[in-house]
Amino acid sequence: MCGIAGILAEKVQNFSVPMERMIQAQRHRGPDDSGIEHILSGKRACWLGSCRLAIIDLSPAGHMPMTDPESGDWIVYNGEIYNFLELRQELAKLGEKFQSGTDTEVILKAYKRWGHDCVHRFRGMFAFAIWDHQNQELFLARDRLGKKPLYYFIDPVGRIFIFASEVRALLASGQVERRLEPAALQAFLFNGFVVSPLTMVKGVMSLLPGYWMRVGRQGEIIEIERYWKIPTYTSAMQPDSADLGGIRQSLMEAVQTRLISDVPLGAFLSGGLDSSTIVALMAREASEVHTFSITFDESSYDESPYSNWVAQCFGTKHTEIRLRKDDFYEWLPDGLAAMDQPTFDGLNSYCVARAAKESGMTVALSGMGADEVFGGYPFFKHIPWIYRLSCLIPRNSAAVLQDHLGRWLGSQKNRVAGFWKILELLCAQKSPRSVMNTLTAYQTANLLFPYWTRKNLLVNSLSEQLSHSWFGLDRDFQEFIKNELSDDDQMSLVSKVTLRLFLGERCFRDMDSMSMGVSLEVRAPFTDHLFLENVWRVPGKIRCKGAPDKPFEWEVVRPFLGEAFPQRNKQGFTFPFEEWLRDGAVFKLARNLLSNKRLAADIGLKAEVIQKIMGGFFGVNSAVPWSRIWSLFVLLHWCEHNRVFL
Repeated sequence: MCGIAGILAEKVQNFSVPMERMIQAQRHRGPDDSGIEHILSGKRACWLGSCRLAIIDLSPAGHMPMTDPESGDWIVYNGEIYNFLELRQELAKLGEKFQSGTDTEVILKAYKRWGHDCVHRFRGMFAFAIWDHQNQELFLARDRLGKKPLYYFIDPVGRIFIFASEVRALLASGQVERRLEPAALQAFLFNGFVVSPLTMVKGVMSLLPGYWMRVGRQGEIIEIERYWKIPTYTSAMQPDSADLGGIRQSLMEAVQTRLISDVPLGAFLSGGLDSSTIVALMAREASEVHTFSITFDESSYDESPYSNWVAQCFGTKHTEIRLRKDDFYEWLPDGLAAMDQPTFDGLNSYCVARAAKESGMTVALSGMGADEVFGGYPFFKHIPWIYRLSCLIPRNSAAVLQDHLGRWLGSQKNRVAGFWKILELLCAQKSPRSVMNTLTAYQTANLLFPYWTRKNLLVNSLSEQLSHSWFGLDRDFQEFIKNELSDDDQMSLVSKVTLRLFLGERCFRDMDSMSMGVSLEVRAPFTDHLFLENVWRVPGKIRCKGAPDKPFEWEVVRPFLGEAFPQRNKQGFTFPFEEWLRDGAVFKLARNLLSNKRLAADIGLKAEVIQKIMGGFFGVNSAVPWSRIWSLFVLLHWCEHNRVFL
């Protein structure tokens, strides 16, 4: 696991200092080793850089940038290829010789043998860039679900192409202007995070998951191609049957492959169904399993009785971190600094990752992804009836309805949650395609600030552009996800949208930046693409039935956990923000930043509206959920910390 960066530009320009700044900005991703390589190509030059977190083959042979002496290709790479040993054997039979025990070298040799098609053979999480010596171009690729990030910026005037693992690394280069992207700001107010390919910085883009890209030596994008989609379920796939044995086997294999490591490895454990399953399967393979949990004084948030039961049942070496409000405040500055882009979620990931790292771990397994596959969120129940309601609203009714409702809705500044969110359906243009109505319903169920609040929050020049935003999603992302929505089972569609948005654009990005902020690698077996291809043969109406308690998943994992496992209703991993934000140091920090009128104006928000939303939360009859206050706080903090303004 590493941080990578690169610049493609004129040979006469010296980018040594910008490259060093980009690598230093990502040093937390790879504290074990670093390197920069300058590759000449006629009148052009390519700089590649990496900082390495050594996981496989800790020796200097794993140094990056790494070259293949036979082809002359160079690579920088972030991630893990879990089937690299099998690929290495296959390549060795074809005559390839290896100088290291790394998966990095396997990618290089695979590219040499199979070219762009090599990505189809990789089982894992990855983002890498290869300088193709023969074709004099860059080849960049990102894993199927987007577990590892890859950002890029193109300066068409200077013919410069820059890429990195983090947005802040691109900012550190000095080649990217610290300007806020208005469309990304609008997306954040809708979602609580930015949705790819946009980023919060103007001109900086994210390569979409499951894509590869070729960049010519003039800095131009030659080709972008999608190489993987989430499987499609159709009713012809034996809808009333489920191969539980096959699903169990693919899950066991997904865990087994993720236990390969030359450094200490553990697991996050809440005591819920997902993390407990991962621990149970790890215990089958390893003599000693390390587990980590965050516990709270607030009993309604504390899951320690369940995590302790699992730890004792499977004989793990268990570490509990009791997180109190003052402890959280002490960790908060580092957690906020770890955010590569603003997000209203993620601090919980930072805390559990930090606990694991401070206990000596370098790799941790997580139960991420199971909720998206098996219907582990309450909105799985709500989306079908929101969908039916959406279908009843005439397609081009938004403008007319806004004229009639706009003045009244505009006065409802504190009506931002619950049923009120459904009125978003009246305020946005709908898609003519019924499958996109499922996406409409999902976005409505999960939106952060409804239309009238977003319009009131944004300064006039930005609020006038709201009509160009479709349910908080950029047009490129709409096309990206629309091309996958061909299932004829609605719950499969909901599951797919949740995988792409909730997991891919929120949870994965948060976990990557927060865990790598403490130099910890996190692996998620439930998101193994072969496991997904297996489980997707089961219709969503079966595997997501009973949401959010996931009875189908229980049937799958029952043999691993045993009948004595303390089954319970679904409980999400959340912090007591509702209480912590109302008094003490966290309250003062949030209130002071949210009261900064100049900062609000610098990023295009109306300070007086922020104050009214704060009043709706801190007032006697609170009508505003804590997530709205926290999202505005992290947005303002991120912009101030990174000096990114309109």
